[in-house]
Amino acid sequence: MLIDSIAHRKFDRELQVIVEEAAQISEKLKIKKILVICESLAVWKAISPFYANHQFITAVASKRLAEKIAVETFLCDFSGVARNDRLNYVIRSAIETGRIKKGERIICLYSRTGTKLIDTIRIVRIEEMYGPVSPRDLKNIGKKVPVELLFMVVNLAVEIGQEGREGSPIGTIFVVGDSERVLEMSKPMIFNPFRGYAEDERNIYDPKVQESIKELALLDGAFVIREDGIVLAAGMYLHGAADRITPIKGLGARHAAASAISQSTNAIAVTVSESTGTVRIFSGGKPVKTIRSYRLRTRH
Repeated sequence: MLIDSIAHRKFDRELQVIVEEAAQISEKLKIKKILVICESLAVWKAISPFYANHQFITAVASKRLAEKIAVETFLCDFSGVARNDRLNYVIRSAIETGRIKKGERIICLYSRTGTKLIDTIRIVRIEEMYGPVSPRDLKNIGKKVPVELLFMVVNLAVEIGQEGREGSPIGTIFVVGDSERVLEMSKPMIFNPFRGYAEDERNIYDPKVQESIKELALLDGAFVIREDGIVLAAGMYLHGAADRITPIKGLGARHAAASAISQSTNAIAVTVSESTGTVRIFSGGKPVKTIRSYRLRTRH
């Protein structure tokens, strides 16, 4: 019991010193926001003396812990995210909810060791992080593809990368724009599930169509989407001029197909990696933007 008490006091003292240092860094560097990944009430007790004079974003994973904290918290269920990915996941969620904005610097306090206390201080420039994709980010990628359509497709791809389907990770390809040329350079691997439906029943802006796409993403092959958002086909095998592209180290056949079709046409290709959930946008045969997805671990 004595040993446990000594160890407890040691951890409390370390926690207090880390928080004090973070507060001083905030003042010296004029960094307004301090993001705390709070996994225990002890963390809140350590930051509470500094709360009135600093702008804390206190991220908690459970409502039970949030109820024990006397101030407003940022409820973000990071408990199912691998610890190495946890900070990025919380930052991305904070950006999506408007608590953090691109261009800001923030101080981050979190645990990398799994102690549920704080053992790490990090200064983050938000433009270096993977935040949500905005139309502004995409406006220069595909000049012949409407920005709002590309925005819709990329965000759908991010959702697929994060969620998978039926508990399993999945990968897929979307090819957007220059659809006549794309169809000339592809062939069906399955019966086209979108064939025969009225155009208003296969418009990607319709949430019901998006849910159908998530289901069909379990199948092999690419989705082909017209410039106005009409989904023309699914399960398409792309045979762009793959011999004209330089293989991308570490990426497989799906990415090679996306690279080739974007080089051979004026289309934009968007891939979802089955292994990592990462989304890549291809234009002119090259990956022009990478968006990391944060998959939740499956709970058994």
